[in-house]
Amino acid sequence: MNTHEMIIALNEVLTYAKTSPYYSNRIQLPPLHSLNDFKKIPLTTKDDLREQSPFGLLPHSSMSLSQYHESSGTTGTPVSVWYSESDLNEIAKSIGCCGVNIGEDDRVLIRFPYALSTISHFLHRSVQLQGGCVIPADSRTTVTPMPKVIDLMKKLNITVLACISLQAIMLAEMAEMLGLEPKKDFPFLRAICTAGEPLTPYRRQLIEKIWGVPVFDNYGMTEVGTAMVDCSSSHLHIFEEHFHVEILEDDLQTDVKNGDTGNLVITTLRKRATPMIRYVTGDIVQEIKSPCTCGKGRSFVIRGRKENILMIESTSFDLYELEKIIAPLPARRFWSAGKFNNSLYLFIEKESTTDTVSKNYIDELKKMYGVNISIILLNKGSLYDRADEVAFGIKAKPRYFLTEQETANLLNQIKTF
Repeated sequence: MNTHEMIIALNEVLTYAKTSPYYSNRIQLPPLHSLNDFKKIPLTTKDDLREQSPFGLLPHSSMSLSQYHESSGTTGTPVSVWYSESDLNEIAKSIGCCGVNIGEDDRVLIRFPYALSTISHFLHRSVQLQGGCVIPADSRTTVTPMPKVIDLMKKLNITVLACISLQAIMLAEMAEMLGLEPKKDFPFLRAICTAGEPLTPYRRQLIEKIWGVPVFDNYGMTEVGTAMVDCSSSHLHIFEEHFHVEILEDDLQTDVKNGDTGNLVITTLRKRATPMIRYVTGDIVQEIKSPCTCGKGRSFVIRGRKENILMIESTSFDLYELEKIIAPLPARRFWSAGKFNNSLYLFIEKESTTDTVSKNYIDELKKMYGVNISIILLNKGSLYDRADEVAFGIKAKPRYFLTEQETANLLNQIKTF
């Protein structure tokens, strides 16, 4: 979409969005003549959405509503988002562009939560639209604990597993606990589709090494649905006809320089039941402007959540950087990171009794980043409890980032052993 077409699309969606109670007071501009005009519109934040939920963002001219969802509420009061039938069909078709290429011979086990979340429903609809068969193994119910999921994968000859990236690792470990080898004992599995948390190339490599199949990512959020999917070359591409993106410096005004990381701000270009105008997603991204090997244009790297960045002196550590540090280590499946006394602490569960971290590697890291870094290997079960198979499957949500107090508590706990 060229600049002229983008301005036309933005004017159409702004005219539509202005009929909602929330945007009626925020969009005062006459028709846009340039993208600089667009930047005069105030940003929309998560707090704005909370204040306006459940009905404040619905345009008076909105089409009939078909589905309701809420954000998880892990960072505060849940946000309400509505979708029309055309919204749902558009998202389902977009997901179908993923490089995994679902077909009629595929049996896709969906291991995302179903209640009020979005990705499970969007993917469910997309798989069936592409002719595949869905096995809905909700991750938030005792009906399908992890041993049951492994059993389903075996007896139903599952070809595609869809889950958050951490769940893919947890399921592999459950298979191992049941005496199975992920690479050998699931011969029909051909791919894993992830969503729900940033997937770094280091996490992707780990999952592919464990399962022996390619991993394809789906980037989106409750507020806008799926915005990007991996191509056949495993690069995330935005749906250019559906979204306008800005990548801004921390002042949330200045565009980042080419190739730099920044704050992702997204605008829906379609007349969605719940339009999003200049929504600050909270994600840190990097735009790769060079053409992709798949033939598409620019792609994006999701670095992690802004709120999770650990600042040690003047050095920042996001999810991407932390997993880059962890990648060469012998143990890297389950970890947590925290800051204490202006030092970075990485806690990693051992995968073998012989796992160690060399002093030379720690010294290299300290020299590279210019801050004090400690990597502490813990016994299995220190971060994720495997005693209860159900709890291991449901309650062990990703807790990559610890508060300073949690870090101090864990350090004190380690000293007592």
